[in-house]
Amino acid sequence: MLYLAFLDAWDQPFDPIAHKKNEAFFSIDSNIEEREDGDVITPFFNVTVQNPGIAWIATQPSRYAVISEQLPDDPEPIQLARGRYHNLPVELAGDDCQIEFTCVPPDEDDVLKAAADAIRLGEVDYDPDADQEDREAAEVYDPLFYSPEATDDPSNALAATMDVWRWNRLTLAPERVHLINGTVQHVIAGATAGTHKSARMSIRNPPKALSRIRLISNWTQSASGDQPTEFLGTREIDTYNYQSFIDGLPKPGTAIGSSTGWTIAAAEIKEIEDLLPQTFGRGFASIWGATGQQIKMQAKRLTIGMRAHYEYNQEREEILDLYMSAGVQPVLDDDKTETVDQITLSSLTLDVVTPEWLYEDPETLEVMHYVVGDKVQANGLVWRCTFEHDATERFTANLFDPDTGDVAQTLWVKTAKQAAVDARTSRFFDMPRGKRAVRHGLRRLNRIVQRRARAAEVSFEVEWKVGRTITCADECRIEYRRWPGGELVGKVIGVQLKIDGASRSAIITLGVSIGTGVEPNPSEGIESTNDILYGVTAPGVNAPVDTYSLDNQGPRILVVENEADTQDGFGRNASESGGDPVAAIAANPTILRIYFEPLRQEDLITRRISAHTQPVYVRKGIDLSPEIS
Repeated sequence: MLYLAFLDAWDQPFDPIAHKKNEAFFSIDSNIEEREDGDVITPFFNVTVQNPGIAWIATQPSRYAVISEQLPDDPEPIQLARGRYHNLPVELAGDDCQIEFTCVPPDEDDVLKAAADAIRLGEVDYDPDADQEDREAAEVYDPLFYSPEATDDPSNALAATMDVWRWNRLTLAPERVHLINGTVQHVIAGATAGTHKSARMSIRNPPKALSRIRLISNWTQSASGDQPTEFLGTREIDTYNYQSFIDGLPKPGTAIGSSTGWTIAAAEIKEIEDLLPQTFGRGFASIWGATGQQIKMQAKRLTIGMRAHYEYNQEREEILDLYMSAGVQPVLDDDKTETVDQITLSSLTLDVVTPEWLYEDPETLEVMHYVVGDKVQANGLVWRCTFEHDATERFTANLFDPDTGDVAQTLWVKTAKQAAVDARTSRFFDMPRGKRAVRHGLRRLNRIVQRRARAAEVSFEVEWKVGRTITCADECRIEYRRWPGGELVGKVIGVQLKIDGASRSAIITLGVSIGTGVEPNPSEGIESTNDILYGVTAPGVNAPVDTYSLDNQGPRILVVENEADTQDGFGRNASESGGDPVAAIAANPTILRIYFEPLRQEDLITRRISAHTQPVYVRKGIDLSPEIS
């Protein structure tokens, strides 16, 4: 007997006694299905009932119902599925009416998004040499592979796993279901195997012997700052032309050289000290006609402090090709040309994890509500919420008293950005943070390979009592003499349960992996992630500038020309030759010459890297050539 009973709540426990009934109408037949068509398995069921009339249909909310059955040898009713009723039936005409139920909870989008958000992991301290368990979460999810809007799609959170989402058709809870291995194995043999005529097998789109994806990372290597120490140190300069020297002291922002990337950050005279006056003879007549005159000149000692500012930007690109060998049996179609997937990572030096501040939700247009601990980006900075509130019309960190102008409430405080790497870095994929990206990419590629390696699709009919217990979370082992090797094991990718009066049928579809079942062999110098063994080939880095040393880089040339001692010589030579010592010294002023090594900037610097795996393990679900095994 088939029963369809409405529930008081979507999660009301199934009661074999209370729900052993048909409400408002008599159930005639039913069709219950679940199938792995994408990354979310959503079971549903149709029930054909005596047409209750349009008046009844129009007044029904989105109610939940449970469908159950009790066969003569069942001690009590068995729950088959539960789901939410669609107001519009599939068919309206005739004495019978088919209504459809979807096996999802209320607000299923929010529920699945919350489950996906629990997987998403931002920027963390990642140790590529840690145990697999400690780095698992970081390799499963890498924010560089996603745009900020990607969090709206729960399915992409599993892109580097071997799982898909499934709504449990009995509890309506979301669960992760493995693509290859089932949580329960059903052995189908003998009387439970149904009719042999029902068995069907086909080979669909096996993987190539060598699969490949490309990761592209673009960033601007940059370094900008004032040197913390003075490059002149405690340099003292003795000069007669101290006033012109002081007047000509460079201002902040003055370029040091031409197009070098260096400017003056600060320049100041810290101390001025008088030196002993020097007497120079005049061997020519003064303007009043006197001869044999003497002139006294006094130099000063200047203590000068200077700091440099550096500014460097270099466009960089790294291209990483990931090659994965598939440990599969020889049924490959390598003549087919395939497009290589290319993934361009988000900016390495920007915060791609923290969302932008919004006044309202772009889809619902409801004003955003922020709670303590929420982080947002606004005005080029990252902020953390310190007071629960609805979004203000414009972003503001504080609310002010309209009368006094004082801060009445602090809503946001600044916090650190979560960038993937230091902007000064000249390399990525072979650095610790880059290794996280490499391993995440390999996991993505492995998912593609393993899904395609599940190339043998097998459909068959099983005995009803077995079939009604099978779900897409399970796997089946089938014994059938007409199949290669006499048996196979595969993951359930489709279940169809049909009830038509007293007639029942259960059709199961499996995805069977055609692998060799051979494990890769670890060896010295080989890296791994989730049993994927690989090696990386990377060339050296073209780094014209060592950005990490700029804080302490001194000038290549630091020369003081014509200090006071030298100027003395010019003055005395002029006196002895009948010249003017004042003019001679003025013609040879003290000059400070500074030259920093130019921060050479090139056009885009591209670096190409490759990673090759050992043949990855692929389950041997079927032996396609048992005669040569």
